Amino acid sequence: SQAVLQGKAQKFTILHTSDIHAQLHTHDEFFLEGGKPVYKKRGGFGVLKTMIDTLRNEDAANTIVIDGGDCFQGGGVAAMSEGRALVPLMDRIGYDLVLPGNWEVIYGKEMMLKDLGAYKADKVCANMFHAAYPEGTTEDKNATLKGELIFPPYWTKRVAGVKIGFIGYNDPLTPKRQSPAYSYGIQFTKPELNVAKYIRILRDYEQCAMVFLVTHMGLAQQVGLAKESEVEGADLRLGAGTHERVRAPIAGKYSKVTEPGAFGSFVSRLDVVVEDGKVKDSHYELLDVDPEKYPADAGML
Repeated sequence: SQAVLQGKAQKFTILHTSDIHAQLHTHDEFFLEGGKPVYKKRGGFGVLKTMIDTLRNEDAANTIVIDGGDCFQGGGVAAMSEGRALVPLMDRIGYDLVLPGNWEVIYGKEMMLKDLGAYKADKVCANMFHAAYPEGTTEDKNATLKGELIFPPYWTKRVAGVKIGFIGYNDPLTPKRQSPAYSYGIQFTKPELNVAKYIRILRDYEQCAMVFLVTHMGLAQQVGLAKESEVEGADLRLGAGTHERVRAPIAGKYSKVTEPGAFGSFVSRLDVVVEDGKVKDSHYELLDVDPEKYPADAGML
């Protein structure tokens, strides 16, 4: 952007990961090149730490780092610690905002609350509610929370001279995608039931220049929702759930959808140009977490 280079406009950056699935170490990642399978070393918390630090340090005050969920399941260290061992590693990367994914419930509601509660990052989700446990059970101590949201529905941040907002949604099909015992005590609702309300709050009252939906619903549901009128006013869906490597935003009728791959192997980057308090331009790309380009951080290792 010439306006940014000339100092006439500002820029903010969103870095987005998801579906890390407790993959701690650099590993082989599958690619297709010329129609043939190729394996390349990608990912690892040490490499991810170096990469995010490098990108964030370009303009730390105007960079937001988000994770879209499914971090606590998929590896032995996570399973043996019920997710606890992943918390200090994610904190060391320095996320600003975290969305629970469908696998965050794997160790039960109470453990999910403790693990996510231990994060330094803010949490957001507008469709996970406390459900009542049967009277007399050991979990009945939470009965007074019935019907209340488990996490804040939205989060705002001022960057590059404007305020932007984020609304979070986990997959409403979580109790069907896996054993309902995992999410016992949690009620999931469809985004269509309240998303328009929160978009209006962020647009009309919070005066956000842009509104993002941070979702963990899988690409099919996310693209489907982007075609529904309820999401009008949301600029982009930072999606997750099906591990898709979306290299150009997928346009729906009312918003666009991205997904940043999985296993800590990719980071999506969105740069937005702001001039006189208004959004003028944007650029999106999917970046490889490449150990040759970003040598692993020694402290993280």
